Amino acid sequence: MHIRILMAVAFVFCCTTLFAQRKKTPQPDSLVAAADARIWPQVLYGSFFGPACGFGLNYDVRFTRRRTGLGARVGIGFAPEYRDSWSDKPSPPRWSGSPEDTGRHYLSVPNRPSIFGGLNYVVGQPNKNCAELGAGMTYLFGDSLWFEEGASDRTLLGWTAAAWRRHFKRHFMMKIGGMLMFSSNRVTPNLDLGFGYCW
Repeated sequence: MHIRILMAVAFVFCCTTLFAQRKKTPQPDSLVAAADARIWPQVLYGSFFGPACGFGLNYDVRFTRRRTGLGARVGIGFAPEYRDSWSDKPSPPRWSGSPEDTGRHYLSVPNRPSIFGGLNYVVGQPNKNCAELGAGMTYLFGDSLWFEEGASDRTLLGWTAAAWRRHFKRHFMMKIGGMLMFSSNRVTPNLDLGFGYCW
């Protein structure tokens, strides 16, 4: 009788020990990194400058369901109010005396909403440093003398971007980069700064 009880206790002890050892067995770093790379393919972040031409809210997603690879970026934003002034060139005198100054002009442009979208590609270490390359279009509901010469009721811009991108383990992402904005008559350099949340 006692032998059976001892054998039962020993069997339960061995099973418990084996289960605990199996549960605590650490996984290789490569497997952990590979699993971690597949999570958080979406990012919602705020941007300064960038394709919003001011302040923007961006949604970024990877088609690969990972943090790296091909994806898309879309968003909304607004360009802040600004004022501009200029003067016409003085006309030559008709007979004698000083040139005639035709006057100085002032232009005040209010806040203007914008929508934008494009494709981008992220390459690098998923949970550390990455490089991002992208291109797309921005539609600005109003004039923008920053990026286009001449006043109009709307502005259509193309852009290309390159940025350094860092993913943190606590669901955060930050990026710092530069852009070129293309209008019908001007090419303008621009910054692209962002910080947001991954999931």
